[in-house]
This record gives sequence, C-alpha cells and structure tokens, in this order.
Amino acid sequence: MKIGMLVDTYLPIMGGAEIHVLELSRALHALGYEIEVCTAVPGSENLGTDEVSDAPAEGQPEYYPPVLRLPGLVGGGWRALSALPGALPSLVRFVRQVDVVHCHYSFLLAAMGTLLARLLGKPSAVTLHGQGTLDSSVSGSALWRLYRYLSLKLADTIIATSEEMRAVALRFAPSSKIVLIPNGVNARKFSPHPKPQSLAKEVIILTMRRLAPKNGVQYLVEAAPAVLREVPQARFWVAGEGKLESYIRQRVADLGLQEAFRFIGIVPHTQTPEYYRQADIVVFPSSAESISLACLEAMAMEKAIVASSLATYHELLGDAGERGLLVTLFDRQDSDYNAPLQLPAERIQSLAQAIIRLAQDAALRIQLGRAARHLAEEGYDWRPIAAQTALLYQEKPA
Repeated sequence: MKIGMLVDTYLPIMGGAEIHVLELSRALHALGYEIEVCTAVPGSENLGTDEVSDAPAEGQPEYYPPVLRLPGLVGGGWRALSALPGALPSLVRFVRQVDVVHCHYSFLLAAMGTLLARLLGKPSAVTLHGQGTLDSSVSGSALWRLYRYLSLKLADTIIATSEEMRAVALRFAPSSKIVLIPNGVNARKFSPHPKPQSLAKEVIILTMRRLAPKNGVQYLVEAAPAVLREVPQARFWVAGEGKLESYIRQRVADLGLQEAFRFIGIVPHTQTPEYYRQADIVVFPSSAESISLACLEAMAMEKAIVASSLATYHELLGDAGERGLLVTLFDRQDSDYNAPLQLPAERIQSLAQAIIRLAQDAALRIQLGRAARHLAEEGYDWRPIAAQTALLYQEKPA
C-alpha cells in the first residue's frame, strides 16, 4: 500500500510536525508501506544532506521517503492560492498514484488533499498538530479558517495528537471520525547517556525550540538573572532560530547575561540527542503545544524538565509533576499562539524557582528523568503508533 503524506512544512525545516512526518514514515516503511511526501517547502527531492541525514545504523543509511515539492504554495496565503492552478496538475498526479492520502495540519495542502481524495475516490486522513487547527493560529485569516473547515469536513479520518486537538475537531466532525494518536519518539535513538565530565561544574539549562513567541524562550531570558543569583554556575543554551532571535539576543545583552548564554542556532535532528545528553534541565515555557515531540525526546533522554502548565504538559509530565515540574505561566491550560513578549514578574519568578529547585537537587533530577523515560518508552514509541495508524489505513471510509 502506498501512502501519500501531504504536509505544508517539511525538512529541511526542523520542527515537531516535520520530524513527526519523517519518523512516522520510517516506522510505516518498516511495516512494509511505501511512502511519498508532498510539501510546499523548497529543497532537495532526495533528502540525505548533511543538514538532515542520519549516521548509518548497522551499515544501513536511514530511510527517507521521496519528496514532491511545490514551493509556489509555501505560506498558504493569497499568493500561494494564486499559484494553486499551476501546482494543481502535480497535486492531482500525486493523489492519483497513492492508495491513502494522509495530510498533516489542517492547512492548504490538507484542504486540497482531502478535496482531491474525495473527487478521486481515495481514503483520506488528517493529523492535527496545532498550527492551522487551534483557534489562535487561524484567528487572523478567513482563508486559514476555510482551510481548517474543509480539511476537517472532508477527511474520512481525523487523527488528534492531543485531547485539545480532539476538542477542536469535535466542532467540525462527529466523534466517530476522530481518533486520538499522539506524537511519538524514537526511544532507541533518544536514550540516556552520562553528561560529559568536561561540563560537570556547570548546570546546563537547555531550550531546543524555534524562537517563536509561542515557545516562550523570551520568558527563560527574563528568569535567568534570578536563577544566576542562586546558581551562579548555571549556563543557558538556546538551540533554534526564529523571528524572536534578535529580540532575545538584545534582552540577553540588556540584562548583561552574555557570558551565561550560548546561542547554538538550528541543530540538525541527528545531533539533538548529543545536546540533550549535555543538559541537566530542559525548559518548555510554551503558550501553545500539541503533544510536544521535543518534550518527548527530552523525556526519553531522562532529562529533568520544567514546562508551562498547559494541558499537554499535564498529559506528559503528570498532574502532580511526577515526571517534571509544571509552572503556571498563563491563566489557562489551553493553547494560545498569541503569546505575549513579557509576563508578570511573579510568573517569571515561579519559572526561575522551578529551575533553581532542579539545579540544586541532583537526586530530584534523576528521579524525574527516570520516570519521564519510562513513560516515553512505554507509551509513545513510534512503532506501536505507526501500527495504530496503519490500522486506520485498512478501514473503509463510511
């Protein structure tokens, strides 16, 4: 059976949904499925470049599905819509030659993929990742709300990656069409290793996120002075790039924190385990999140985690903080892409105190890390997640 994955953003862009599509494709390929990806992101048709390729495992290179790229559709705005007639023949050919159309996000390619699947008699599924689905991510555009409406109305099956995604889907589709299957993690690739001795005297606090407002790295910068007063050996590593980078760098300079901060830039996914290995604490001060793939990776690496008390982090880290520390940064637990640049001082202080607590208690870091690894390995491994997804492909649409 051949599966066509349609995703608006894909490698070489690095993010949760992009890695989700790659890892799901790999796990499905291991089950005997043929995969092809269609995306709006420009790049190479055949991945395997230094930016994204994995080191060979047991002499065999990692699997990468072939990719059809339609860069005229990038961004999903009116300009992309005007380029749709030129891209339509390629999209039609793509859908014709697959057995199942599996879309990701509820955005332009999902709207077109589910529509073409209906017209061409192909079963379709849409996996929801947050962007294009949550109200705050589409509130500024009637066009984006139309993409969401079409995607969720036309799909035969909707795969929600969290309870919050499921709640949104229920507004557009009956519960019989909606299945909850979370993001996954490669628990073999992301496995615990000792921290290098060369860093033993430092407490490394890592954030591995795009520098976008909703990921909250700006709040970590504001919390850093309070952390350094109590833990002068703390060092903050920022891995990622994005629209807030210049603002974040300027705030670090304004606060005189240059010696405590290291800006790493974009980290190829194959190198992320090495950065997690060197870290003591990983921080996720997000305002919006599905089941966070980055958080699952940190959990699989047995890292102590501090996260905002969004519903998704309650699912991963436990309501009582059994697998990480939850911090109330917002007056809600649901996601909101409209993240403020600054938070009240008491919220920043609560983030700082959680980091300080973990920085000063190595035994607690070990305890939380082990519990986090257990859940990631037992409940979120890609192999059973791919098997659940494959079962959906075998079902006949109602």
